[in-house]
Amino acid sequence: MSRTFIVSSIVAASIASVTFADKKEPHADIWVTALGGSLVTGGWDHITGEVIAPSLRVFEGELGLDPLFPFSGDAPGIGSDLVGTTLTMNLLQGISVWNGSGYTASPYSMLASYAGQDASSIAGGSFSFLVSQGLDLHPEYTLLGTGGADPANGIYLVSFTMGAQGYATSDTFWAVLNLNESEEAHGAATAWVEANLVPAPAALVPMMLAFLTSGRSRTRRQSTRAAC
Repeated sequence: MSRTFIVSSIVAASIASVTFADKKEPHADIWVTALGGSLVTGGWDHITGEVIAPSLRVFEGELGLDPLFPFSGDAPGIGSDLVGTTLTMNLLQGISVWNGSGYTASPYSMLASYAGQDASSIAGGSFSFLVSQGLDLHPEYTLLGTGGADPANGIYLVSFTMGAQGYATSDTFWAVLNLNESEEAHGAATAWVEANLVPAPAALVPMMLAFLTSGRSRTRRQSTRAAC
């Protein structure tokens, strides 16, 4: 595979990611696929089955929409084209809460649960599932207060990775989970994560172009030596 093709692919994926973020689509579930031997995440519309962003690492969800489960929600969901692969979703340690201009550590904890498996943010945990054709998996995300008390309203940030045997673990991705705050605040909290935690796609372009240029320089030097 040529260096030019590699750079072009990265730039195209980066532009697609930026375009998706700028459009502020109302909802994207987690799409898990593989690229170059590593797991990667994108944005997926589970209703249409369309991959709407080939590269995406920030997802949104709402807690408390069901009054019977006032601190739980089932978004973001998960889809994948890796049929026959067992994926493991790793919930990383600790959660943060939006303070209007950034995030601060929260004393609360989060559970991400599926099929009797509970992953907790207290020490970090995971749950696993087999990818079947047409997978549309929705874990349950539950915010837990301290000392058995109910958690306060707010916008909470949790972080994950995805793993599977035979693949390198994905980069960290984030869920921005809203408990009874406005959509404007939820959007601002999500935008902050996109701007401050996800590497800027534009920053990748100069690095890859430098990589390409250095490769061409080495090729020219080798050609010159061969000619001599």
